[in-house]
Amino acid sequence: MFSRLLPTAPGRLNWHPYSRVPTGSLARSAWAKRARRIAGAVAWHGVLLVVCAIVLIPIVMVVLGSFKSVDEFFATPYAFPHTLNPDNYRKAWSEANLQIALRNSIVATTLGVAVSTALACLASYGLARFRFRGRLATRMLFVGGLVVPVQLIVLPIFVLFRQIGVLGDLRSLILVYSVFGIPLGVLVLTGFFGVLPRDLEEAARIDGASHFEVFWRIMLPLSRPALAAVVILNGVWMWNDFFLGFILLTDPQSQTLPVAIMAFRGTYSTEWGLIFASVTVSALPVVLAYLLLSRQFIAGLTAGSVKG
Repeated sequence: MFSRLLPTAPGRLNWHPYSRVPTGSLARSAWAKRARRIAGAVAWHGVLLVVCAIVLIPIVMVVLGSFKSVDEFFATPYAFPHTLNPDNYRKAWSEANLQIALRNSIVATTLGVAVSTALACLASYGLARFRFRGRLATRMLFVGGLVVPVQLIVLPIFVLFRQIGVLGDLRSLILVYSVFGIPLGVLVLTGFFGVLPRDLEEAARIDGASHFEVFWRIMLPLSRPALAAVVILNGVWMWNDFFLGFILLTDPQSQTLPVAIMAFRGTYSTEWGLIFASVTVSALPVVLAYLLLSRQFIAGLTAGSVKG
């Protein structure tokens, strides 16, 4: 009661007797800060919505176009199809041998990811857990493979595979994928293996475990998030690769999905409905794999970034 009779010093907070809400200049400043935070959040979410729309609109157009004929697609490219007719999927599956191309893509990607990840795990574990002369230089040589463009060395690879007799066969693509997937695996896995506690390794060594048993039974199970990141990153580019498949796979029965989709593109006409249907089929496995392994993927990319 008596506080209402006391004068308020300049800059001090003036409280209403029946409310806990501050009044005066400090109240206006608080409301202004809150308004700025709300405006900033609205602007940031607006930018995110615009970016999402830019990314999603082409994907939606491809999915909708897979149910349209060529004339309907060019007449109404942004509208929903009149009927959800799966004729484009049936024609793509039968006319372009999509089932053979899908099988080839699965085999090449699976074996390429498996071999490159296994070799990268062994190399990364040795680089991260052992001290030897030239360790940093060896790691830089592995990681340096990421900056070498494949277009620069595709001609020697082409000549080599022709001389050994595997050019045009799916084995040539598997060999290239197995080698080109190692640098990325070493980059991610070396940092992850380096931050794992050495107490676990020392305890296993005391129990009589060998170096390989420590790696196989202890370190490798702990590195599942990093392995998921490597598998997704390598698997996506191997699955979507067109250049190497187009150069090395001269046999039509060995072509992968990106190369087989080019069969619908002609000189005078292009079957866009069949292309969109094939692209949708090609993208589904990658999307499903990312949705199933997204948590491990994010954990694997961030686990080796902080030491301690």
